[in-house]
Amino acid sequence: MKKIQLTLLVSILIMTMNSCDSAKDRTSEMSKTLVGDWNVQWVTYPDKNTPIQDSINYTMNGVMNIKEGGKITINAYGYKGCIFGTDTLIHTLNWEVKSDTVLNLTNDGDKYGIPYTIKELTESKVKLQLVEDVFLFLTK
Repeated sequence: MKKIQLTLLVSILIMTMNSCDSAKDRTSEMSKTLVGDWNVQWVTYPDKNTPIQDSINYTMNGVMNIKEGGKITINAYGYKGCIFGTDTLIHTLNWEVKSDTVLNLTNDGDKYGIPYTIKELTESKVKLQLVEDVFLFLTK
């Protein structure tokens, strides 16, 4: 009986280790795919119960440069009437793929960051979701 339990325990341990290695491989491959220069569009949608205001635009364009060393520079081009802001912003953050569904951006010294859900990821297109109603569309 002990031999069967030991064999079962070793089998579970090996499967767990293989699963962890597989997850690391996936996140590593995803990280490699993200590296590069991207055009980005931020999009949000007005609440269903709120009337759409013609004076507000729900999109903003910009670029992201995602570097291999874990840094990302974001240029966001705000304008008058843009719901995201009126100014052009340039910000450099740290980035890390936390799992095969989370891209996390942090400032230096920030241990929590901003988690973006990875909805789609290909060599030329990425779809990220920030909160319930904010999406980022990245294209090369």
